[in-house]
Amino acid sequence: MDRSLPPGLDARGFLVADAVRAGMTPARLRSPRLAVPHFGVRSIAQPESLLERAAAFAPLLQPWQSIGGVMALAVLGLPVPWRLRDSLGVDVVAPKGRGTPDRPGIRVRRVSDSALDTWELEGVRVVAPALAWALLAPTCTEHELVVLGDAIVSDAEHYPDRRAPGPLATIEELRAVVDRWAGRPGAARLRAALPRVRLGVESPRESDMRLFIVDAGMPEPEVQASVHDPETGRLLGRADLLHRDARVVEEYEGKGHRSKEQWDRDIQKYRDFERIGLHVVRATNRDFVPTPDVWLSDLAAVLRDRTA
Repeated sequence: MDRSLPPGLDARGFLVADAVRAGMTPARLRSPRLAVPHFGVRSIAQPESLLERAAAFAPLLQPWQSIGGVMALAVLGLPVPWRLRDSLGVDVVAPKGRGTPDRPGIRVRRVSDSALDTWELEGVRVVAPALAWALLAPTCTEHELVVLGDAIVSDAEHYPDRRAPGPLATIEELRAVVDRWAGRPGAARLRAALPRVRLGVESPRESDMRLFIVDAGMPEPEVQASVHDPETGRLLGRADLLHRDARVVEEYEGKGHRSKEQWDRDIQKYRDFERIGLHVVRATNRDFVPTPDVWLSDLAAVLRDRTA
């Protein structure tokens, strides 16, 4: 691939008109060594991921337009539902009465000037997290909206893949969006999801695990609960989820637990938990795909036994 570009051109996507002004010749712009992600746009490589596709489309945005949909989630580093990760096309959000792109594969969402809130990350303009959440309400399930809401309001420093420090919005800001969304597509789903959003969640799978538990009829566990030694008061660690009355901890073992240092810390934490009478129920992605039914059945039996 030809990776030398004139200054000011973004290798992820640049306008042909800007390239000509920067001195690139028509012949070079027609070179097969450059990708053509959109008419009038060139890039060093053909974009494949949602994040790459968003960056390639960004030069086509007018100042009043922003990227929405699952591409906005990718730019913000928020969890994209699995079933939507291969979504094609681009969602463009624009104020009512302003022009929008007339191109194949473009879906346009209109919002009022007062509702339009935008962020820019690494040169890509997207709708703000709370607005992105609301705009996806017609497409996402209640469960998916809760997972996304958890990610937006989380202040966890190492929330997986998030590309800006959190929280990206407060519960109050989500509530304000829900109030403004009355009568729009997905409004009822947003209203149902908001009370289920929790602070402090550290990964999408933690949200999934909590929702699976509650939707299976079990009591809702505490999120990221601090556990102290009852004799010394020393902090032993934080439980992903904790059923305090039953003294049962649920822990999700994601990719962040695979380093030797984290593995050693986890083993010591679980030993300390067991020493003070907590029972640890661990889970991996394999426990939830294609269905969490077996894991939930096992957990329900543990909770019944320990509650009794």
